[in-house]
Amino acid sequence: MRTTGALFNLAGAVLAGLLLLGAQPAWAGESLNGYRSAEFGMSVGQVRARLEGDGVTTANVYETDDGDVIIDGRLAGEADQETDVRYVFPGGHDRLALVLEFHPDSDDVQAVQARLEQSHGSPWAEDLAEKWFEQLRPSMPEGVRGLVVWGGGENGRDRFIRLWIFDDYLSVEYLHLGLLDSRS
Repeated sequence: MRTTGALFNLAGAVLAGLLLLGAQPAWAGESLNGYRSAEFGMSVGQVRARLEGDGVTTANVYETDDGDVIIDGRLAGEADQETDVRYVFPGGHDRLALVLEFHPDSDDVQAVQARLEQSHGSPWAEDLAEKWFEQLRPSMPEGVRGLVVWGGGENGRDRFIRLWIFDDYLSVEYLHLGLLDSRS
């Protein structure tokens, strides 16, 4: 599993980037209330109760030095056999704020993006995502080649799906900025 520290550092940059962009993204498809049946704001216990039904196996629960509670697992099934999933509950709060999928092959980007588009509609316009990508670049981890973003929630600005394209893997983040921001 990859670490979440660099991703949490992006939360502040994301908020600033959205304010700078001042855009209202178009939204269609399913709402961004969480990941599979786990909804943002659920407790660790509530999420754990839904893992099996969502096809998540080998779940390990632990706490980081920052007090974040993490549930790491793997998606079961032939198509998702190599996909790791991480549920993040920011320190001091028992509320789900971030879910990450890690796909071990960056060549899967078209299939992953197609699945997200089928579930959540069209992503933000390429130029809007590119502007956001450029604003976030200074705080990004190494090896990022691209970013595709879907937005939703209140005013289209507090819940997102971000498909990060790295040199050697893909990361899909389902995040609720209001709950991530509450970690401070």
